[in-house]
Amino acid sequence: RIVGLSTALANPQDLADWIGIDTRTGIGMYNFRPSVRPVPMEVHIQGFPGRHYCPRMATMNKPCYAAIKEYSPHKPVLIFVASRRQTRLTALDLINYMAGDEDGPGTFAGPSAGADLQSTADALDDAALRHVSSFGVGLHHAGLSAGDREATERLFLRGDLRVLVATATLAWGVNLPAHLVIVKGTEYFDGKSGRYVDYPVTDVLQMMGRAGRPQFDTEAVAVVMVEESKRNFYKKFLYEPFPLESCFLERIGEALNAEVAIGTLGSLSDAVGYLSWTFLARRVKENPSFYGAVSGSDEDVRSFLLDTAKTALKKLQANECVKIDNGVGLGNDEFGVSPTVLGRACSKFYLQHRTPQHAKRGLRALRRQIWQALPRAAPDAAPPSLSPAAEEAGLAGLLWILASAPEFDEMPVRHNEETHNAALAQDVPWGVRPPPVGGGPDRGRGDDDKDPHADPHVKTFLLLQARLFRRPLPVSDYVTDSFSVLDQVPRLLAAVEFVAEHDGDELGNFEISALFAKARQVLAVRDAPAEAHPLQQLPGVDR
Repeated sequence: RIVGLSTALANPQDLADWIGIDTRTGIGMYNFRPSVRPVPMEVHIQGFPGRHYCPRMATMNKPCYAAIKEYSPHKPVLIFVASRRQTRLTALDLINYMAGDEDGPGTFAGPSAGADLQSTADALDDAALRHVSSFGVGLHHAGLSAGDREATERLFLRGDLRVLVATATLAWGVNLPAHLVIVKGTEYFDGKSGRYVDYPVTDVLQMMGRAGRPQFDTEAVAVVMVEESKRNFYKKFLYEPFPLESCFLERIGEALNAEVAIGTLGSLSDAVGYLSWTFLARRVKENPSFYGAVSGSDEDVRSFLLDTAKTALKKLQANECVKIDNGVGLGNDEFGVSPTVLGRACSKFYLQHRTPQHAKRGLRALRRQIWQALPRAAPDAAPPSLSPAAEEAGLAGLLWILASAPEFDEMPVRHNEETHNAALAQDVPWGVRPPPVGGGPDRGRGDDDKDPHADPHVKTFLLLQARLFRRPLPVSDYVTDSFSVLDQVPRLLAAVEFVAEHDGDELGNFEISALFAKARQVLAVRDAPAEAHPLQQLPGVDR
């Protein structure tokens, strides 16, 4: 059985038909107007001038405090912001406004909060959360430890914290309703495009939907703070249901590769048949111009799906994820497809389709450097080995392969973080690029690069070095970014090792295998490569 939940839709029949509901009878499909809700909600939309994001966000903090005083002085409040950094800045400003307000509440803590709140706050790991919790304000974002998030949710539900500042992901996750919801800004930083983009209207509705506690409230309030030029747009369209469109094209390469890897698809016609069953095919028929199709006729839709499948499979072939056999089939457009080692790696480790080829090329370049760095020994002498400096350079090269993977394309480099990256690059041993294994000119400082400190992959590499060499991070945003990097590194390291094991290049095989063992060791014990001891991987063993 499938139960699908969403905001109100303009095209519920498309979705219902796709998941198998009989749209003629409508039994099993329920679509309500956006205004239908168990607790009536009053919505206020406020516009704020200013071209630049950060100053505009700062001007919203005082109106946030005013909204809390006016609409929910004694009831729980949820404030949604776009980034982890904004959670901290918003919470600190709210506390400052409260402290300077003679008529203010004096604290955001609940009336029953006391020593228990303080003792819980003192046990929190995050310093910023520990500080603001003592004033009755909580933070919630993915950069916090699981224990901190659970403690914050518990305190907010209990009423000890009356204000919770959270990133937008909370709207789709934990159920923490409040009397007042403030959406502080409707833009977020898109790391891939390097600019601020708007939330989908459905996301804004989801945040607003957290307003109102059916068991406790007879009414709810939502305040949406937007850039001035977008105020009329939100007034007009906030309660107009939008059609649900497919996002499948964004990940079609990974989806088709996975089906080829497990043997579901073996030809172009198989791929077209597979696409014809997707929600994408239904929406192309209903809204062809949105997807670039000529029309919604059966012939044009099939032509669109054929071109889409062919383009995606050709791209997979270019990235060595599949092999194309033009000898399969009788038609001019037909060809067979079969998986490759890189395609299986992509599917097995949930990688982007460009990552395995990136790993293969990086490993081959590293193998050549290692082979050239090995000393040439006499036939009857002991096998040559890398010097400690060359081994460390090889480890740096391996970590650079991880850091430069497409998975980190969207690592955020925020406003003015180039300065922090430049300072961190001077503090860590390898700089912005790994040193050559065989010695020679040190490219680690990146003098030959054009502004490398704005590169998300360079930032990722610097965060890995800061982890290994125990360097302090410049701001708390880098701590949460470091957690995001370290969450992905074990999977990527295993994927790159899988590629290395199945690569036909035999140069430096033993040394490459040793580097993977060394990388796992230093990441596990968080120690410099030259100082880490293999026994430190055992629980309870330290230096």
